[in-house]
Amino acid sequence: MREKRFETGLSHLRTYVEQHGDGHVPRSWVCPDCGFALGSWVAHKRAAIRAGNTSLGPERIAQLHAVGFETTSPRGVRGPTSLHQQQWDHGLNHLRAYVATHGNADVPRRHVTEDGFALGMWVQSRRKELRAGKLTASDRLEALSKLGFMEHSDRRGGFAAPGRNTAAETGGEAVGNYGDTSRQNLA
Repeated sequence: MREKRFETGLSHLRTYVEQHGDGHVPRSWVCPDCGFALGSWVAHKRAAIRAGNTSLGPERIAQLHAVGFETTSPRGVRGPTSLHQQQWDHGLNHLRAYVATHGNADVPRRHVTEDGFALGMWVQSRRKELRAGKLTASDRLEALSKLGFMEHSDRRGGFAAPGRNTAAETGGEAVGNYGDTSRQNLA
């Protein structure tokens, strides 16, 4: 089972490197054709190598490097070339495309772009950072603001949450949510 998963990951990594020119797979990367969480898989392999975990073995490590695996990421580099900045730019570009297509920045949590980027999770992470006061860079805040980014969303679980009914809509009696209204209509 582990051997098959390793071969699957290796195959997807090879494809990623061919398409993107490097092995710097964003942690949120999900393969668009099958949903394989390549970014997470690569991060685990990188962590295992850094920790000196012998479960990979020299043969597997050699296989990883042969397809373009990057043992280290340019995290120590600061500025526009850092991996963190590249990942931010990648996510922001996907958000821009989403807004251009859908007219808003309220991305469903489960939304994955055609090229496999987990945009919904990226947006969810930015919301958490914003609420926790960790998203403070003015240029990033301004870029999100220009796109109509919201700190909170009415979406639940990746789908739009039904709105609350007002008393006027229900003949004078306020109803809590769509499920309550449906049950009333069935009675």
